[in-house]
Amino acid sequence: MNNTVIIWIVLPALLGLALVLIQRQTKLSAVLGSLIPFVLTVLAVVFSKGLTLLVLGRYFILVDSLVIFGRTIQITADQLGIIALLYFLCFAWNLLSGLFKVGHWFNSLSLIITALWVSVQFINPFLYSAVVIELIALVSVPLLSPRGTPARSGVIRFLSMQTLAMPLILISGWMVSGIETSPSAEAIILRGSLLVIAGFSLWAGIFPIHSWLPMLTEESHPWIISFLQTIMQISLAIFFLKFLNQYAWLRNLEEIKLVLKWIGALCIISAGTMVVFQKKLSRILGYLYLSGTGYIVLSMAFQQQGWLDVLSLYLLPCVFAYWSLGYALSLLREALGSEQIDFSELSGLIWRYPLISVLLLCSLLNIIGMPLFSLFPSHRIIWSILASESLTIRLLISIGLLGMITMVLRVLGMMVQPPEVTDQDKKEKPVFIVPVVLIVLLMVLSGLFPQIFSAPIQSLLISFQNLLL
Repeated sequence: MNNTVIIWIVLPALLGLALVLIQRQTKLSAVLGSLIPFVLTVLAVVFSKGLTLLVLGRYFILVDSLVIFGRTIQITADQLGIIALLYFLCFAWNLLSGLFKVGHWFNSLSLIITALWVSVQFINPFLYSAVVIELIALVSVPLLSPRGTPARSGVIRFLSMQTLAMPLILISGWMVSGIETSPSAEAIILRGSLLVIAGFSLWAGIFPIHSWLPMLTEESHPWIISFLQTIMQISLAIFFLKFLNQYAWLRNLEEIKLVLKWIGALCIISAGTMVVFQKKLSRILGYLYLSGTGYIVLSMAFQQQGWLDVLSLYLLPCVFAYWSLGYALSLLREALGSEQIDFSELSGLIWRYPLISVLLLCSLLNIIGMPLFSLFPSHRIIWSILASESLTIRLLISIGLLGMITMVLRVLGMMVQPPEVTDQDKKEKPVFIVPVVLIVLLMVLSGLFPQIFSAPIQSLLISFQNLLL
């Protein structure tokens, strides 16, 4: 138990398996599913300054590596910030899971999935991470397709893309060894880089291979899919940072920076244009994730303009934005008794459910980066950097942003329509007043004072020393 790998990977996975045994006891499972990641988050913060801790005159010293099946997993003190972020994400979603009908498996599998994503970041050699990510996709299936329901097209397409990505990363791992022995082989460098980009593109679902994203958000409960996609997006972003930090030939390749700029721009414009024509609110969530991926990729493309500072401003507000949107959509789904929430069902919503409506609108404005909200500071920096880029890229991103604003106006227009008065309309519970006010207030405060969210993430960047040069 004095090993970092056992504490933050092996033990959580075993505890997640243990929660399966009490899955029918939903309240106990939800409490333990929240308490375990919270304790792991606190421990990661405590030991992030060093793996030695003095308590009541007794030293606790942690070993930073463990060999499993012949492969080394190493977690040092300066890498515990990453672990704290991932387990905090797991805690945030498990905390409110008992409010929604997310199934008996959520608490146990969410803990297992988080432990697996942690292992992805630290397993050596890195190519074995591709196998773990494939395992994560398989473990996610019981959440996306509950027992007794047939696997839908979105789940099948999601599994197909994750499976196709695995051999590309495995082949790129083989090519990396050739690049390290022959660093001047330009042809091998380009092929290896393309394989890495292709593999991550399939994993993240970037344009034009993103079709599974809106399909999956349409088919799944918003609380479940918001957890799975948020932890996946954040984990893949950190994993790609590891690639850039470890391999100088990749981060110094000018062609990669250009490719990343175009990938980011295409993700943003495709999400912005397609979201305008959606008729179901559940599908919009998928396009918001596509747009968010675009902004992450764009920030990574500007390696000479303080891009790590942009990421530190982006990561935690991004988690909070998706959490609040998932919460709003889940409340709306419960209130309307609808699984897919057509736009027609939003008619007069602000008169029937004013608190949920305000939370939904603020969450949408936050996630597209409007002023006064938490994601605005990072988006504003990216927009200012883009001022020196080509007109085409600026035009694509502007159109994408305009599409997102149009979508929010569509939602608002439907909400403010006069309601149809019926005796069957449910009344909103006053209990929502306090959480909604606190969430919206935190959105605004973190937009006005971005250091609220950026300061805790600064320690996360310590492990990427080569990117700080």
